[in-house]
Amino acid sequence: DNLNEAIDIERIREYIWFTETRSSLSPTISADNDYFLGKNEDTAYYFYYEPNAATVLGYAFLESIKTTAQQYVIYADNCSLSDEFMVAKSLIFKKIPRDITRF
Repeated sequence: DNLNEAIDIERIREYIWFTETRSSLSPTISADNDYFLGKNEDTAYYFYYEPNAATVLGYAFLESIKTTAQQYVIYADNCSLSDEFMVAKSLIFKKIPRDITRF
């Protein structure tokens, strides 16, 4: 199950939102970063994706988050944060499944 990068990014964002929340992604104006999908039941969701570069969930990305929530679900290519830090800050990392055979 790899990410089909031929699909429009907005469709991918809608799909991720739906699989996480079982609801439709509504377009919202947000003061948060560009990767923010939305907030549902006090969980904030982010899809940190760049088509031509690997993304890393690290301190720099966390500094860009503006939304306050009890829990954060963040999709990225890699995570540089410790498990202890993730638990303490209520962060859930989900790896973006890219095709590793791509040239």
